[in-house]
Amino acid sequence: MKRVPWLLLGILALATVLRLIALSSRSLWYDEAFAILYAEKSLAAILSGTLSQVGGAAADVHPVAYYFTLHAWMGMFGETPAAVRLLSVCYGVATVAVVYILARELFGVGPARWSALVVAIAPFQIAYSQETRMYAMLGFWSMAALATYVWAKRSDAPAAWAAFVVCGALTLYSHNLGFALFAALGLWVAARWALRRDREAGRLFLKTALAGAGMALLFAPWLARVPSQLGKIGQAYWVERPGAIELAQTLLAFGFDFENARMPGWLLPLALFGAMLALALIVWRLARRRDAAAGWLALLAFLPILLVFSISQWRPVYVIRGLLPAGILYAVLVGWALADLPRPARWVFGLPLAGIVAAALFAYYGYDGFPRGPYAALDATLREAAGPADVIAHSNKLTFFPAHVYDRGLPQVFLGDPAGSGSDTLARPTQEALGLFATELEPATAGKSRVWLVIFQQALDEMGGTHPHVEWLKARYRRVDTQSFGDMRLLRFE
Repeated sequence: MKRVPWLLLGILALATVLRLIALSSRSLWYDEAFAILYAEKSLAAILSGTLSQVGGAAADVHPVAYYFTLHAWMGMFGETPAAVRLLSVCYGVATVAVVYILARELFGVGPARWSALVVAIAPFQIAYSQETRMYAMLGFWSMAALATYVWAKRSDAPAAWAAFVVCGALTLYSHNLGFALFAALGLWVAARWALRRDREAGRLFLKTALAGAGMALLFAPWLARVPSQLGKIGQAYWVERPGAIELAQTLLAFGFDFENARMPGWLLPLALFGAMLALALIVWRLARRRDAAAGWLALLAFLPILLVFSISQWRPVYVIRGLLPAGILYAVLVGWALADLPRPARWVFGLPLAGIVAAALFAYYGYDGFPRGPYAALDATLREAAGPADVIAHSNKLTFFPAHVYDRGLPQVFLGDPAGSGSDTLARPTQEALGLFATELEPATAGKSRVWLVIFQQALDEMGGTHPHVEWLKARYRRVDTQSFGDMRLLRFE
């Protein structure tokens, strides 16, 4: 018995170390920079920049709980990359602890250790435990909700049901896709009652329904805003209707990918093999063991994916990172399946999976390509080379926001996205809340003898090398120099 706490502490220590590696050295990217700039504003400004109507839709698509939390966090710990990311690290490590508690209640101590270990080292979980965004927060509260639900179901204690309601509401306030987990749970409870038709199933259905109503009541102040946020996605957003490829990418991400990055070519075959091996292991153990608790978790892991996938055929909202709770449960199932194997088979399955995880983490920690980049080095070059009569223009917000965070005093502007395009996500009320406004090339360059244009190579490639901003400048200036900063290009026109 004395070994259990020490093994758990070792797993938590490993989870912490893996989430602290390169925490400050990896560059911020647009989403993180936006979160920092947004969260430093007043709470009233954040609400206004999110909920103000533009064409009948909300200005932004996320609940504000994370921005409010980050606002308080930055007030205590500052705004350096390491400081702001540490909030997600704390959520990520706490999630590993909650996963252990949940798995221990369902499967026992041995499988709980394995499940916690898999969540601790999963690249998908590490990536979002290092990012200044709301996804680690979503993962923690969703697992806390499931753990308290198991507690409530077994003890029937009012305190347990109240904790489930509160944790569930906080899950919903973390991300709008948090509903998928509770929708899957509700469908399971309803199906269980419909099939069994006994008093126990009826009581569980009633109490779960009442808890769901409690969650909805706590979430009601925001629930009325969700339709207008969905309207924002419909107006202008990059999310497309998913298909079979997106489902395959989801399982790949849950196992070995880290999204928001290009997986190196050498890693893709390994990751695909690992994803198929992990899925086969789960299916095989479920078929052989027929464990009711594991089947329940499998339902809660896969049904939210199918629900969001189905909804997205009508209104595309399928974002893999928004399904992070399902990814955690998927990792728990991998841990359970490994723990249930005989020791020789555990080595046969576990070693290849661990090797692929190590390779994925090696690629992840070293990645600094699109949409990341060496923004601090870019700012240093511009501060030294650009003069007061120059203009520094970013082709879009993706490069401007991180560059602005790294050097607030460097005068830079960013050009607006094409209206109604999939990249046109920064609404005017949100710009007003930030105090940062998109501009156009003509007013930005008026009276300027030299222009520095910052643009991603990917943007140039997508346009076949004839990007409208570059062509506009070439018609009026002489292109004299190009410098590379990772995947970014700095073009100088005179």
